[in-house]
Amino acid sequence: AGFSDPAAALARLDRFRDAAARKGLSTKGADRLAQLMPLMLQVIASSDAPDLALARVLRVLESVVRRTAYLAMLVEHPVILSQLARLAGMSPWISDQVARHPLLLDELLDPRRLFAPLRRADLEEELDILLARVDPEDLEQQMERLRQFSQGNMLRVAAADLTEVIPLMVVSDYLTEIAEVSVRRVLALTFEHLVRKHGHPGGVDAEDTGFLVLGYGKLGGIELGYGSDLDLVFLHGGESMSAMTDGARAISNQQLYARLGQRMIHM
Repeated sequence: AGFSDPAAALARLDRFRDAAARKGLSTKGADRLAQLMPLMLQVIASSDAPDLALARVLRVLESVVRRTAYLAMLVEHPVILSQLARLAGMSPWISDQVARHPLLLDELLDPRRLFAPLRRADLEEELDILLARVDPEDLEQQMERLRQFSQGNMLRVAAADLTEVIPLMVVSDYLTEIAEVSVRRVLALTFEHLVRKHGHPGGVDAEDTGFLVLGYGKLGGIELGYGSDLDLVFLHGGESMSAMTDGARAISNQQLYARLGQRMIHM
């Protein structure tokens, strides 16, 4: 059927079948899975690296097997299966990301979008749209949308990188812009929240925060990779540190900035 090691492929399928059975699928889920498996095997067998792709795609399926909506989506949109098999065969990072965050399967639906990573202005616009309907006080939902934004855009960069749509030398530029847009938005969201609660910091221009975020390490050098963390340094100070915020629940600027840094780290 196209696998160079059929015994290993069969063993993987046996393990997956047993794992799915242990999860106690509903009748509808079992029916969807029965529809999906022949389609999946056909797509994987015709991919460039079927043996690698099978192991990695099965890991993704195991993470979504109890979610009937995802199984239905894979059956109804073979292009998702095709892109998943292709990219999984090329990169364990992509299959790991999708297994951990199945919402990323949506990113595989449109190849024109998948292989066209965004630059800064378009990233800002996409994040505006994602956050537009979120309650300003709903921290968890804000964080979920920010995760969706960063993971989805990193997946697009990886897809374009693996298929050589973009040259390797600019991958870190794309990843750095995703990080910068995310950090800038986190600063704005956390500052707005604290200002609503305590007022604007005293002695600081109304258009300014009085708070600077610096990127060190790979972020500062525009050398981010897919697994890089963000080395951030927060700066604030000057004569305004002894001033108070101008809200009904006033606190010192020092307290405001300490809370701002803590909340940014949390987000």
